[in-house]
Amino acid sequence: MLDDTDRYAELERALTRLIRRAFLPTAGEATRRKAGLHLERAAYVTLVRVAELDGGRLSDIAAALGLEVSTASRHVKRLVDEGYVQATPDPDDARARRYTPTKAGSDALRRVRETRRAHLARLLDDWDPEDVTALATGLDRIVDALDAEERA
Repeated sequence: MLDDTDRYAELERALTRLIRRAFLPTAGEATRRKAGLHLERAAYVTLVRVAELDGGRLSDIAAALGLEVSTASRHVKRLVDEGYVQATPDPDDARARRYTPTKAGSDALRRVRETRRAHLARLLDDWDPEDVTALATGLDRIVDALDAEERA
């Protein structure tokens, strides 16, 4: 049986491998390509944040991305130019704009999520359903703990 030190060492090793694999440039690119979405990673991540905020201002989007407003502005402008995001006047401040995904943007995100889920289903096809649920629950608990720690 593993003691706490070994247990956390195993967890740290596994998470490091997962994160390293998830951030390989080819990993997300392949998923986006299979989904028919031809956006670089930065643009895709920006589109995801725009959708999550659904009507957020540029400053909100920049904060969610951890970027300067000027950098986020370039990403959002490209998405607007390519038809994935639309800008509308902010009813609370005539100088500001609010950003939401267009139908094309929402459809692109849906296709990527469907492609990612199909890939996970293939990878975990031989897992017991309870193990898949336990993994999802455990990962959510880790993220929730990290979020709570950051807020503290």
